[in-house]
Amino acid sequence: MTEVDAYLDELSPAEAEVIRGYYARALTLVPEAVPGRKYGMACLTYRDRGLVAIIRTEAGFSLFPFGSEPVALARPLLDGLPTTRGGVQFTADRGVPDAAYDGMVRWTRDHIDRTLGPTR
Repeated sequence: MTEVDAYLDELSPAEAEVIRGYYARALTLVPEAVPGRKYGMACLTYRDRGLVAIIRTEAGFSLFPFGSEPVALARPLLDGLPTTRGGVQFTADRGVPDAAYDGMVRWTRDHIDRTLGPTR
């Protein structure tokens, strides 16, 4: 069982399904991503770096693309969803727009590639 699977097992089926959908979308964007744990959160990793984490919160969910820059760049596409320096807050009824989510995941992947250099 992966870290992500273990985390999802702790949630209600409806909550787990919301998060599972975001992880599935990330895997279509970055098929090389794998489940892991970074900064105490179950997440998807890419090249052993955090790619994206989605957690349940009291108010709904929070998405963390492991950096403040992807959130800042996506802010105009978030339709007013609340943000923190490194995260986006959303609910099951008011999710993260696809363009914003895709942009954050791709930016994080590209940043990891720029930082680590070409893969071998």
